[in-house]
This record gives sequence, C-alpha cells and structure tokens, in this order.
Amino acid sequence: MGKQVYLHIYNAKILDVFNQKFEDTELWIDHNSIYFRGQSQDLTAKNNFDAQGKYIVPGLIDAHLHIESSLLAPSELAKLELKHGITRIFADPHEIGSVSGVSGLFYMIEEARNTPLHIHYMLPSSVPATSFEHAGAVLHADALKAFYGFPEINGLAEVMDFPAVEKGDPDMLQKIKDAQNAGHHADGHGSGLSRQQLAVYRAVGIDTDHESTSGTEALERIQAGMKVFIREGTVERDEKAILPVVHKNNQSYFSFCTDDKSAIDIEKEGSIDNNVRLAIDAGIPAERAFTMASYNAAIAQHIDNVGALTDGFVADLVVTNDPTHFQAEKIMTNGQWVADLASQVLTFTSPAINTTLSLADLKLPLRSDKAHVINIEPQHITTKHTVESVQRDADGNFLADENYAKIVVAERYHDLGHGLGIIHGFNLKEGAIASTIAHDSHNMIIAGVDDKAMIIAYDRLKRMGGGLILVDKNGFTRELPLEIAGLMSNRPYDEVIKKQKALRTAFASISENITFDPFLTLSFMALPVIPSLKITDQGLFDVDQFKFIDINPA
Repeated sequence: MGKQVYLHIYNAKILDVFNQKFEDTELWIDHNSIYFRGQSQDLTAKNNFDAQGKYIVPGLIDAHLHIESSLLAPSELAKLELKHGITRIFADPHEIGSVSGVSGLFYMIEEARNTPLHIHYMLPSSVPATSFEHAGAVLHADALKAFYGFPEINGLAEVMDFPAVEKGDPDMLQKIKDAQNAGHHADGHGSGLSRQQLAVYRAVGIDTDHESTSGTEALERIQAGMKVFIREGTVERDEKAILPVVHKNNQSYFSFCTDDKSAIDIEKEGSIDNNVRLAIDAGIPAERAFTMASYNAAIAQHIDNVGALTDGFVADLVVTNDPTHFQAEKIMTNGQWVADLASQVLTFTSPAINTTLSLADLKLPLRSDKAHVINIEPQHITTKHTVESVQRDADGNFLADENYAKIVVAERYHDLGHGLGIIHGFNLKEGAIASTIAHDSHNMIIAGVDDKAMIIAYDRLKRMGGGLILVDKNGFTRELPLEIAGLMSNRPYDEVIKKQKALRTAFASISENITFDPFLTLSFMALPVIPSLKITDQGLFDVDQFKFIDINPA
C-alpha cells in the first residue's frame, strides 16, 4: 500500500526554480513540507486541490526589512504581507532595540509567534548605531549572544558601523563571531563603500548587502562575493537603477528586499510582489524574477529547504492566475492554506518620553546669511550638503520660510539636549511635522517653519507617548499614536493605513509639490551613517568627514 499524505495539488503549472521554467506537474504535501513533486500512482491524499490550470510559485521572501517602518506590530504586518504572497521575511528589530533594548527584542519574538508568516530576526548589530547620537539602550555582544537559542533568530543584522569593523572593534567582531559560531551569518550595510572597503567586510565574513543604489555598486558587491538585495521601499527606490545589470549568468546573486516600507504603500503597490512586477516590466523573465524573490533570498540568508517547490522543501506557495501580472490568489505557509487571521496584538510597556524643549531652545543664531543646509533627495535616504543664503531676523537668528525649514532632534530618553539645523525640500508653507521615529536611535525629530507649531508638536508627542503628528498654522493637529515604543501602532492595519492617509492629505495642505513620504523621509534625516549631512541630538553631522560641524560656515 502506498503512502497517504495530507494534500495533493494537481492540474497546476508549477515553477521549477532550478531549471527556470513552469512545468505541468503535481505536488504531494505532508505536514509542513513537500513530500514529492510529480505524478504518482502510489501516493494518496486526505485532501485534494484542483488548481484549474493556474500557476504556482514559491512563497515570496523579503530578504531584509524593518517591521517598525510599516508602523505595524509584527502580527498585523503579517496580515498585510500574506495578502501579497509574502510568506517569509527577514527582519532587523534594530528600531525597537534602540528604544527598549532586550525587552523590545523579546516582544518582537513573541509577536512573531502570533502569525503563520515566517518571521526570522537578524539581531541588531549596532545599538546605538554610532557614538554620534544617544539611544535608549546599548546592546553589546554579551546581551545578544543568548538570543541565538531562539529558533526565530537567523543571524546578525546589517552591520552599519564600518569604522568599527575596519578598526577591529572587539565588541563588533565578537557579535559577528557569535553569529557565525551559532551557525548563522552577518548581513552587511555598505552604503557609500568603495570596492576596497567592501573587502574589509568580506574579511570578517559579511556576505550580503542591500545598500546598492546603482548597477555599478551592485556589480562591485557581486565581484566581492556578496549577495545583493535589490531594494524597493517607500523612500529607498533603487530597483530600476539596478535591474539593467541583472542577467542570466549573475541572477543567482540577486534577491529582493523592501528595507523600509509603510503600510499605506504596501497596501497600495505591494511588497516583494511589487519588486517582482517591476522586474518583469523591465524585461526579466517571470521565472527568473520569482526565483530571485524566493529561492535566491533563502540561499542568501543561509536557510535550507526553503524557496523551491520540490521534495523536502517547506510548503510555502502562492497560486496566481498570471505570473506576468502577478496577484496572489491563494497562499500557503507550512503546508496550510492561509485563512482569515484574527490575532490580537500583544501589549508592550513603552519607556516614557523624557525630554524638554521650549521656544527659546529653537533659536538658531547665525553669524551671517550663509549656513550649512541639509537638502532632501526625493526617494532616497541620502542628502546633499550645501552652503546657502538663508533669511535672518533682526537679532541674527535663522528665519524659516517655504524654502528652508528648521529641523530639531531632541534626545527622548534621558533629557540630554537637542541639535538644531536647517533643511531644504519639505516646501512647508506653514506649521510643522514631527515624529518619534528618527533612525536609528529614535529620538524626537521635528521640522517646521513656525516655532510655536513645533512646540505644539513636541508637547503633544510627549503626552501621547510617541507617534506621528502634523500641526497647521492654527495649532490644529492630525496624529497617529504609536503605542509600541513610539514606533508601532497596536491597532489593526486598516485603521493605521486610514490614519496614514489622513496625515498625507493634511501634509498636502501645508506643503507644495511633494511626491515622497514626508514622515519616513523625516525619519532618515537623523541617520548619521548615511551621506551626506544629517542632524542628531548632538548637532549637525557631516557624514563625509564623519564629524560634527557648526552650522556657520568657516
């Protein structure tokens, strides 16, 4: 008598990632994995599924992202991701780690167990990210090592502190070794690194990178033996620039990631399914695009028996009517069809916001009408650094206008002070916007052309424990509370998206000709590991010189 399995899928065109073709064949699924691919006279099944000639591809994989950037708790993001055919993600909980330390990591692990989405965590490598800002926690190697005992942990997340690696910092090298000793690996973060600098990362075993913004950079990483995650998020939109260098001979080195993507954009355009459609639109065959979005990602993240639809592989799959215009119709994870999900977000005790800011603190004296200015680059997390002529009041203080807004980062954990700067690109006609999402230490960040509106934003954010807020010239606010560490909402994803849309609509009324996400863009203005000029709670930071500078030119 032949073996009986749980499920038999037939009458389907199933992707073979190894030979890059769709094949008219069958799948026999038992427990959480595929027992056999092909026709069989010896096997029987308790359940049968007629695919009616539709296509089946492996479940899509996001090779690198920050859950917190969606503003959703892990289990709520999972509901949205699964709808789009994403069955597995590799997340860096750096954001909540920077705010709440190990308690934040424990929370993310527990939340991951609240969903059928496979959530793997890469332990945050740099908390704080640098010594140029103050974070809410410090995570040394000894604090992270015990987490490798959890099955949800898959390695060390993006190593963004290149100087620490180059100088052989003992704690950083220990973090990398601990990941490798646990049978895992370390992801890279090679923003702006030269080909020779990439060798520094490779020397310690770092073997992936998601910071390529051009085809040239992507090829340099492949030449260094690194796997490349092609990024298409809300702000960082790099895919179209990289796709022209992807071809049959090197495609195995490429997979996809979103890095930072808001819930509103996932709902609107998709997650990794959007990456796939962009690749197909650019001329990459569907078979190759789906392989990049599944098997290649699993290989890059050192996960066995994932990302292919054949014997012994985990039964994660997506049914679609047309792979060239992909829409997920039916999704399976771990051998079970995904049904309606009714999980509730777990509670989390967030640290109180401890910062002080007054109108007097927002005065920005200038010696002349020349000042260092942060210039937003739309759809990128990098900025341009310029020296420009700006307005001053009668006392010589910077006077904001539609071209140049004031920006402040206030340390929110220990009331250690604030940094002030000037930013160009928000085109604010009035008011202010503010957030407790400020990568990577997540202090309070505010940009505005009206000091009173900026203080209203500060006060309201402090009272509600963190979130996103917009204040108009009349002091009227629109807000999205983020109850989980000032980073994520505890509400259902559809409610969060509705509030995000309201914020974007409100922003359009106080600004002009802005096509990018203002809040996510604002959050990256405090990231001192990304060129060229940024602002932290300690002041204006020149990333190219890797030092703080005075706002007044020399």
